[in-house]
Amino acid sequence: MWAGAMLVLVACSVGFVKHKDHDNRFCIACHLHQDIYRHTVTAPPTTLAAGHYRADRGRHPERCFTCHSGEGGVGWSQVTLLSAWDAARWVAGDRHEPTSMRLPLTNQACLKCHAAQVRGTKSENETTKYHELSQHRGIAVPCFGCHVVHAPAAREKLFLDGATVRARCQACHRDLEGS
Repeated sequence: MWAGAMLVLVACSVGFVKHKDHDNRFCIACHLHQDIYRHTVTAPPTTLAAGHYRADRGRHPERCFTCHSGEGGVGWSQVTLLSAWDAARWVAGDRHEPTSMRLPLTNQACLKCHAAQVRGTKSENETTKYHELSQHRGIAVPCFGCHVVHAPAAREKLFLDGATVRARCQACHRDLEGS
């Protein structure tokens, strides 16, 4: 009997979450990201998330789940089940905000749309852009390790954090130290 009740609770929670995951207000109702959401929907975009929110609606639905959905069938299932679990806990009265992401984003969250822009097929003589350089193709640096996603940053600098980028570059390019 308990197993059946749990199965119904899980199914209802998953159904509810999938019905509501298209509405950013649903996400921020529990995750308390009102400031992030306000930055996202105001114009002009001051965050990378806001730039994506304002992008072509055909390719970029304005959803938190566009990036925070998990990658592939396993990732999607993990995020959906965790969201359903959180929704069920909320209904049961457990309404605390997690202190960290339990399913952290990976580069695949960015590469599902931006893979063509980070191929790295050019030499140092052809470009100075990080993602175009073939020598950077195998370096495993998280996208959001350099690109600021939810905090305000300069759009014309591709939402890059200068101090972070400089430190990451200097880790391999010692000749850049002090610049």
